[in-house]
Amino acid sequence: MAPLTRVSGPITWLAVIFAVAQVVAPVVPFSGIGASPNESTTDLLITPAGWTFSIWSLIYLLSVVFALAVVWKGATGTADPRRLLIDLEIAFAGAAIWILVSAAEWTWVTPIVLTVMTVVLLDAARVAARPADDEAPGWLRVLARILVGIYAAWATAAVFQNWAAAIGADLADPQSLGWQLTILVLCALFGLAVTVAAGSVLVAYPLTLIWAFLGILATAQGETTAVVWVAIVTIVALVVTTGAVFVLRRRRVDRAPAVT
Repeated sequence: MAPLTRVSGPITWLAVIFAVAQVVAPVVPFSGIGASPNESTTDLLITPAGWTFSIWSLIYLLSVVFALAVVWKGATGTADPRRLLIDLEIAFAGAAIWILVSAAEWTWVTPIVLTVMTVVLLDAARVAARPADDEAPGWLRVLARILVGIYAAWATAAVFQNWAAAIGADLADPQSLGWQLTILVLCALFGLAVTVAAGSVLVAYPLTLIWAFLGILATAQGETTAVVWVAIVTIVALVVTTGAVFVLRRRRVDRAPAVT
């Protein structure tokens, strides 16, 4: 059994500070300073329904709880806690910055910030999907995987949406279907690839993507048939792929020789 990997000091408290910062940042636009995220984003044919964005409340809550748990336990439930914390701290800080640049209506900065967030969150997903710290509390391992899975998936959906919004604001017709459908398909393929790589461990990743595509389906229903079908096919593909990789993982575990 691998020894418990400890992490302590300023890096743990920095996670708490940035986790709280991303929660506090929305106060700025909602207090009337600058534009709110929905006001600063171009309305597209592939924009999810407004209720899907409630997932940010869950992300904020899990982020703060996880950061406090890391300070308390001195571990992240993963074998590389420092790397995971750095990834999450960049994502937390990025989420706060994204709100502020969105309020300032800096159209092309918001997708760049989200791209950075997506990269570090996918790296965090890779760390969280690896064999866990065996001596860490089981609930901490589960918490880390749920947080990272949800956050990475929502960033995946959001980064494609934000680039599409920037393109629709300055370069393309926001009511033209072709280019938006291309971006939606690319998002679906990207999400399926990550699901194949990590979805058997980070089940929250495909479930969150399904949530995002359900929101897109709700918006497009009765309006844009092609978007509806892409959303339906993607949801079905995510369900089937998640089930398949989970079964394959269990078979590999069952066939693995016992360690004596």
